Amino acid sequence: MTHLRRAGVYVGVIVVVLALWFGLTASGIVKPLMLAAPSDVADILIGWTATPGEVAGPVGVTLAEAGIALLIAVVLGVGIGIAIGSSRLMIAAYEPVVTAVSALPLIILYPVLAASLGVGGPSKVAIGALYGFFPIAIATMRAVARVDPGMLVAARTMGGRGLPVVGSIVVPAVSPAIFASMRVALSLTLVTIIAAEFISGAAGVGYQLAAASQGLDTPTLFAWVVVAVLLTVVVNALFTALTAVLRKGIER
Repeated sequence: MTHLRRAGVYVGVIVVVLALWFGLTASGIVKPLMLAAPSDVADILIGWTATPGEVAGPVGVTLAEAGIALLIAVVLGVGIGIAIGSSRLMIAAYEPVVTAVSALPLIILYPVLAASLGVGGPSKVAIGALYGFFPIAIATMRAVARVDPGMLVAARTMGGRGLPVVGSIVVPAVSPAIFASMRVALSLTLVTIIAAEFISGAAGVGYQLAAASQGLDTPTLFAWVVVAVLLTVVVNALFTALTAVLRKGIER
């Protein structure tokens, strides 16, 4: 029943948004240059089905950059989070610093990254990884700090040392927090990379949004907005399903 209610809410929101969109464009309150008619956007989306490469190419570029950025964020975030969270002194010293830095508008660093790495994929991956790193690192260090010390003492008493203890006790204990933070990091990474492509890029969904905007092609602009929204929803749904399977495997 909960899933049906949730689905009903989603459908209701979509219907309301489409109704407002149609009403604003049909009444002429908003000019076509500012808001394209749903029918015009639908025509473009339907036209793309005949030439799927027009959408698949930019989407593939964005997904590749987001995937690499998330992988970097996970490796660094989990590694540094475990290292800091394992020591009371380290977490007392660095947890406030990492939390404070994460609250900064990190997108201001993109011009620096673009100047040093170029306006291509590497700078997009770097800013995406930066945004993805902090939620994972913070969640990991806090989760590790809450691991029952008695379990670690028992493992060491039985001869456990180093990575085996981390793999058998720490990772299963902190995996729920890590997977939850990875979902947040994925959304931040994907949105940040699309924004970076919009600012300065030669490929990707963000670049297509920028090109349509600069060309005053409002229907195409809104068509790419629809693609971006669908991409985010689908990626999050697939990632949620994947992490659920991984969690079950780790907990076993």
